[in-house]
Amino acid sequence: MKLSPKLIRLFLVLIICVVSTSSSFGQQVLEYSAHYQATANGIAATAQRSLTKLSDYSFRLTNRLQASIAGQTLATLEQSSEFEFVDDTVKPSIYSYVLTGISKAANAIAYNWDAQIALSTEDEKSWQLPLSSGVMDQLSYQFALRQFLISGNTASDVEFQVIDGDEIELHRYRIAGDALLSTPLGNLNTVKLERLRDTADGRTTTIWLAVDWDFLLARIEQVNRSGLKIELQLESALVGGVNVSALK
Repeated sequence: MKLSPKLIRLFLVLIICVVSTSSSFGQQVLEYSAHYQATANGIAATAQRSLTKLSDYSFRLTNRLQASIAGQTLATLEQSSEFEFVDDTVKPSIYSYVLTGISKAANAIAYNWDAQIALSTEDEKSWQLPLSSGVMDQLSYQFALRQFLISGNTASDVEFQVIDGDEIELHRYRIAGDALLSTPLGNLNTVKLERLRDTADGRTTTIWLAVDWDFLLARIEQVNRSGLKIELQLESALVGGVNVSALK
């Protein structure tokens, strides 16, 4: 099968931009690192996600994904977000996204909370967007999503304002219930979430988070309009210095 640069980039973008992180409202934020297996129509990839504490209230969330076929690296994606977590509020300061290899792309966001302006750049283009409390990027909102779950909120739906290029999008999720999930690591107790989209969008995204491990990402499945199915599965992880283990 011929794999075009467009397909490879689609795989990387879809697999990296869904969810990740570890923490709890009003409690200690735990650093973590996790390794994943990913597949899409014959393309294999490995992914690493980590949360690092920079100071008492600031953190860096990073994603790195490398796609390969027949042992040859096709593309590498590096993504990071730095933010503060104060008074149960996530306040990002800088975000970056760099794709290299057979396909190339670069995005960045700089937040000026005093002026209430975010400067969003994509390759050679740039835009100024209005900032208000709750506006985040592709990674910091993922942190906030898991805070919503860890806090024990009983609402069935949650939504976030997320900067994407020249606009601020609304990302909505529905909690679909509990599930016993089989992963390369073994069976895990998880909560299942579904991304809510317009019916005409044609895409579906389902996420499973490990309940016993601070709602660590355990699995993602996404199907796009053309039927391309992308999967990401947890292979190993360390949360708060403890190795993640399966149910016995």
